[in-house]
Amino acid sequence: MLKRFSSSDFPLLESWVIDADLLLQFSGTDFNYPLTEKQLSDYQLVHPDRKMYIGYSQNEIPFAFGEIIPQEGGQPRLGRILIGDPRQRGQGFGKYFIRMMVEECRRLYACSQVELFVWDKNQQAIKCYKSVGFEYLPEKQNCVVHEDVRYDIYKMIYPIPTENK
Repeated sequence: MLKRFSSSDFPLLESWVIDADLLLQFSGTDFNYPLTEKQLSDYQLVHPDRKMYIGYSQNEIPFAFGEIIPQEGGQPRLGRILIGDPRQRGQGFGKYFIRMMVEECRRLYACSQVELFVWDKNQQAIKCYKSVGFEYLPEKQNCVVHEDVRYDIYKMIYPIPTENK
């Protein structure tokens, strides 16, 4: 299940972001390591329309963090996807969380697709997103250079099937 992120969830998120490399992969250059509650609350003040969530297993154990970002044109974008405990990665929790987030996008927006951005080097994430139904677009969308390392960013889209009536 999904629950909206609240400030009381910050210690959990903080415990998941264990190093600067993971923070960079998870959030791009928007935050500095170590992640602080002030950085996150300042971000939320600047972007009040973005919705943050914690994913819970069927046993009500928190395992993921993610964000839904409304965009012009009405197609929401997923961002800041993180499966918290490294031992839970590669076990299907990512697929479960992404499906819940897509369903939340469908619930919140009358959209024909959901988008996300991914670094080309994050093959594990690309594989997860593709397995859920996202399509990888081959045109580079952006490039981030951080500490002299280049990260090429690509868009993926999830087409929402239209219901036949």
